Amino acid sequence: MNFSEPVRAAAGLVSFSPDSLYIASVSQHKISVRLSKTLQVCQLYNCVDVIYSFAWSPDSLFLLCVLKKRGLVQVLSIENPDWICKVDEGSAGVLSAEWAPDSRHFLTTTEFHLRITVWSLSEVSVSYLKYVKACTNNLAFSPGGRYLALLERRDYRDHLSLFDCQKDWSLMRNTQLYTQDAAGLLWSPDGRYIVVWDECLRYRVTVHGMDGRCLHSYCAYEPGQDLLGVKSVCWSPTGQLLAIGSYDQKCRILNHLTWACLATLTHPVDKSINPYLGLSPTGRVLQADSDNCQEDETPNYRPHRIDAYEERRLADTDTVTGPITTSPAVCQSGVAYCLVNKPIMIQSIRVDPKVPFPKIGVGLMSFSTDGRFLATRNDNAPSVVWVWSIDHRLSLFSLLVHTSGPVSAFVWDPSSPARLALCTGSDCVFMWTPQGCLAVQTPTHFNFAVTSLAWLPSGDALLLKSDSQFCLCYLDSEDEANNPSRPLWKPPHQTTYRSELLVNVDSPLPTGTFGLGDVSHCESVLEDSISDCPNWLRQHAANQQDGRCVRQTGDSVGRRPRPKAHDGDRAKSISQPCRRPPSRDRPVVSSTTSRQAWNAPLRIASGLPKPQDAKLAMSVGRTKQTL
Repeated sequence: MNFSEPVRAAAGLVSFSPDSLYIASVSQHKISVRLSKTLQVCQLYNCVDVIYSFAWSPDSLFLLCVLKKRGLVQVLSIENPDWICKVDEGSAGVLSAEWAPDSRHFLTTTEFHLRITVWSLSEVSVSYLKYVKACTNNLAFSPGGRYLALLERRDYRDHLSLFDCQKDWSLMRNTQLYTQDAAGLLWSPDGRYIVVWDECLRYRVTVHGMDGRCLHSYCAYEPGQDLLGVKSVCWSPTGQLLAIGSYDQKCRILNHLTWACLATLTHPVDKSINPYLGLSPTGRVLQADSDNCQEDETPNYRPHRIDAYEERRLADTDTVTGPITTSPAVCQSGVAYCLVNKPIMIQSIRVDPKVPFPKIGVGLMSFSTDGRFLATRNDNAPSVVWVWSIDHRLSLFSLLVHTSGPVSAFVWDPSSPARLALCTGSDCVFMWTPQGCLAVQTPTHFNFAVTSLAWLPSGDALLLKSDSQFCLCYLDSEDEANNPSRPLWKPPHQTTYRSELLVNVDSPLPTGTFGLGDVSHCESVLEDSISDCPNWLRQHAANQQDGRCVRQTGDSVGRRPRPKAHDGDRAKSISQPCRRPPSRDRPVVSSTTSRQAWNAPLRIASGLPKPQDAKLAMSVGRTKQTL
């Protein structure tokens, strides 16, 4: 790893552009735009007052700056630095501002959530959204960018309103919610569901369709037994799983078919956890000299080893038992992860009940890029990160215990199936993969305490932030490829085969994207909701229409072209029994390991294969993997 020189910036006001070409940072009333590869300044802007927050437009052409003290919003252009747009909210003030997905509209929220104003850059038009609910996550755009979901408060009741962004922000549907005091909402990655959760004093989560109808209402307790409620909510990348973190130190996993709770992931503290036994399916700590299976747990459950890592400085390694996963870079940095073999006890902190929003419960969690792992943090034991396995069985996979401080942030690498980067407010950066861990210390003369971090979308670098500075941590992929002892994990070669959206592989776990059994029923659902969906879903629907037209004219479906010369490397990665070259003209499904069951969104292109050929290729791909 290589570190760039630190650059002064306001706390947290640093961000990559969506296209990964630029990085913007704020210092008082100035905002600097640099090239992400060299950190060379390419643009420098001056605002009329101190910048409170800023945001990149989705197309990376504009910057939206909030000047909270003056109640102003300034829009800056990257292509034309002389062009500046100013918006004054007057006495109402400005609380926050954000971009619409089309990058030509932005929304401003006034103080006390009096209203939301929609401003247009391309047209002289203004729209107002009233009855805004005063909460943090009160609005969200659909993944396709056409619809806006907004939480409202009307007549002392919570309401969910859906607006059409392409039709002058007109109101499409307004639904009264079953919540008592809704705290936020979140769209699913496939754009089919909207989840709304209640306040911290009442446990209730409601799932709504795109038309606003309530599809399911979930409560973890019986009526009259309401304890502390929901603290965090997270969708899996495919939208098939919904993780709900609550103040009772548990994370519950719901499926998208029946909305039933698949598993309850507990975070036991102040108890000795044996790495060789792990936890039971219900989260109970297993003991070597007792019966490890109870009546309320999964029958025939076999305890398995978990990887428990502990942060240690090299000066303390003489007191550590077990191998230390180090590399030359780690030895020079002076910090390393130690693989613990003895029982480990996670200490909890004392919570002050008089302080609002107490530090207790699952407050931070995130699914890996491929959906195989879930990382959680229990706020009353903030120095530990729990990594759960989702694909093989819902169980604890790894524990990351830190001694330098509480974990302030962690984020998954968007370009790798499972690589987690985290920080603890110290001078170190930590990484976890299923194959091992890595701890790297920033240069000593930097005096740099990493409080937050973010991945470059390409996965080549990490943005490290401190209270007054930021720097880039570059990952040398070429140097790491020549080092066979590197602890970083690279995914295996992908096995590619043709497949439809709905594939029956005789598996108890869902492998399709939606899980609909009848193709005709699937088409009817798509016709109703195809107006706003992710690109891969809209592209698949168009391919279905093309496939039906081809079948009606009698043309052959699934004709296999010969691999070209530049596709030779890809053709070699195909399993030998299949003997079908990959084609960019066909739908593909990628699988990295035999343990994967929750697939990432399908990359759909044009053309449809024969169902029997897809089923055969699926069976071949599941039995043989190219590593």
